[in-house]
Amino acid sequence: MSHHFGVRRLLRVAVSAACCLVVAMGLSACQEDGHSAGVAAEQAKSVRRTDHFQSVVANGRTLVAVGAFGVVASSSDGGASWKRSELADGAPLVRVSACGDGSLVALDFSGKIWRAPADLSAWTASALPPADAVLDATCTSDNRIWVTGARGLLVVSDDGGKNWTAKSLDEDIQLLNIQFPTAAFGVVTGEFGRVLVTHDGGASWSQAGSLGEDFYPQAMNFENDKRGLVVGLSGAVQETRDGGASWLRTAAPVEAPLYGVLALANGEAVVAGAAGSAARLAGGVWTRIEGLPLTDFRGMAATSTGVMLAGTGALLPLPTAANATAKTN
Repeated sequence: MSHHFGVRRLLRVAVSAACCLVVAMGLSACQEDGHSAGVAAEQAKSVRRTDHFQSVVANGRTLVAVGAFGVVASSSDGGASWKRSELADGAPLVRVSACGDGSLVALDFSGKIWRAPADLSAWTASALPPADAVLDATCTSDNRIWVTGARGLLVVSDDGGKNWTAKSLDEDIQLLNIQFPTAAFGVVTGEFGRVLVTHDGGASWSQAGSLGEDFYPQAMNFENDKRGLVVGLSGAVQETRDGGASWLRTAAPVEAPLYGVLALANGEAVVAGAAGSAARLAGGVWTRIEGLPLTDFRGMAATSTGVMLAGTGALLPLPTAANATAKTN
């Protein structure tokens, strides 16, 4: 009896172990299937949570956002839906700009410039002049491409990136931001609070009012040839009303680094940065924007209804102060 009992016990233990193994395998398979399904669902999205969008721009008909690993997202309906594509070789895209003819220019941190026609039918790359680092690019209303970077890099192309003319500074300084609000007037900001301006389309550059040697300008945007804003660390904001000759330092009601700024009409502005931090300037008063996802916002573009924010895993529409008030009334 004891012998048969022992055998039965061993059999029960063996069957129990086998059942546990089958259940475990089933759970593992379910988890694998669930994981695979989740990955497939994420891969099918036009905007993925792993996308690191760095910049967004509107060319009059399309919104275009670019980011790491060659990601390009475009929207022809104001950001309601997006179409995704990826450039070759996982190009690290750090800036996108619209030219006067509606074509697009994207800066590749590896030392290239990418161009696309207004309909985004194809992207083509051309090499930039050798540089330690390229940091910003813009395309003007007369379709010239400007690029800034480390060691005073400042170069321009009049033929779509085939040839480049150097306007670089002969000093070890990072030129971080460049914009041409008009064909004639351009602004460059750099480390140590440096501000350079041109009034002749870039033929010559001169030093404007300093932002202060302790100010590191992480983003810049000019509404026109007079009013512009620059943002930095810990919610720091500087504004000019005279084309960069003088600057007024204020602070947005956030303590996080600011990576994006957009100067809007009627004295309005929007700033955004780390961990969902954002604020709006309206009527001379800064107001914190609440309820945004805890992502790092780096790019901003004006739309017909407000502002498009671009950040890690997010392309988020934000109404202007007027539109936001209208929605709450």
